Amino acid sequence: MAAQHTAEIDFSDGRPPEVRGHYPHLMPEDRVIWARFVEHGVFLPELVWYDVRVGKAVEVASGQPAWMRKWAEYATRKRIDMVWSVGLDFWVVEAKPRAGLVALGQALYYAWAFEREYEHRGEVIAAVVTDRVDEDVAPVFELAGVWVFEVG
Repeated sequence: MAAQHTAEIDFSDGRPPEVRGHYPHLMPEDRVIWARFVEHGVFLPELVWYDVRVGKAVEVASGQPAWMRKWAEYATRKRIDMVWSVGLDFWVVEAKPRAGLVALGQALYYAWAFEREYEHRGEVIAAVVTDRVDEDVAPVFELAGVWVFEVG
């Protein structure tokens, strides 16, 4: 099925990668992993967007107020932890304490959905930042082309 780009990344709200006390949407255990990745500094993106929404919102019954449709759009779409820009490429990134089947599925779906929904010139690359990758699933990350950054 052909891509159906419906949005462009708002380049005005991208942030440089830096250690902060709060990141939108990241759970406390995920924040620690992301901070460790940034502090390590081996591979850093140019800009980062947090809490990027993809997928369809829950449909609101006709006749409901506009605020309810807006709330459904905000609250029920799926959320990518981070999107990085590196040159012309976008990296769709999940942060997880342990990267297993859930992280693999999220990375694959989010990269696919991002590629369909957002305008981009380069590649869309799926990645996971983690303390530890599940050794049973590690070969499947590689097979699927999902990058894994272990920072544990």
